[in-house]
Amino acid sequence: MSGRVYVLLPAYNESEVLGTLVPAIGKELQSRSDFEVLVVDDGSRDSTAAVCESLKSTWPVCLLRHPVNQGYGAAIRTGILWIAQNAQGDDVAVTLDADMTHLPQYIPALIQKLDAGLDVVTASYRLPGGAAMGVPWSRRIMSDVINALFRWSVRKNQTTCMTNGFRAYRVSALQNTHRRWGEALIRQNGFPGGAELFFKVLLSGGRDGEVPFTLHYENRGSKSKIRIVQTIRAYLQLIKDLRTGL
Repeated sequence: MSGRVYVLLPAYNESEVLGTLVPAIGKELQSRSDFEVLVVDDGSRDSTAAVCESLKSTWPVCLLRHPVNQGYGAAIRTGILWIAQNAQGDDVAVTLDADMTHLPQYIPALIQKLDAGLDVVTASYRLPGGAAMGVPWSRRIMSDVINALFRWSVRKNQTTCMTNGFRAYRVSALQNTHRRWGEALIRQNGFPGGAELFFKVLLSGGRDGEVPFTLHYENRGSKSKIRIVQTIRAYLQLIKDLRTGL
């Protein structure tokens, strides 16, 4: 049985969604008395921080803030470093997007799979029983191509969805990764930072698995922040780094 559960939300201008998302996470985990929602406000220009502060009266919310926007990977790095340094080895860290595309109802399945003896479990819409709803064709093509390149580059890994950031990690695996890579456990500040962390956990001896889920892209509560060309270049750099041993 896992210990404390930390749910990490990288948030940039997500004030309209967090008031719904955080309670939904809490309701999924309230049977486990020991959990915390860790929000990394990545230089938001809206009331993201104020919404988080208001939620603290009802839910266990911890707020970390970047003074300026640094990117998804940078927000994940800040949260993971905090967890690696403050949590216990048998605790769990769950990462998901703060825009309602990753529904909290899948968190228990991720943790259950983790409790079977794995170190990182990915929610995959590519597995039988999974689906992707409302994803624009440009995003779908990018995902298909990048995942195919990852499978070609890292032939021993059979994970079906390496670009999805909805994952559960054993904190001891994150701590092992932190000891090996230090502050550079995520160097990619953009969206590929989530995949970089995943691969570095595997390179540090982590065992991985997947569970099916439905990606609800149509639920986005804010405009997409992804820049397609810039993101593709960053993924290609990560693939090159993996081929050369990072």
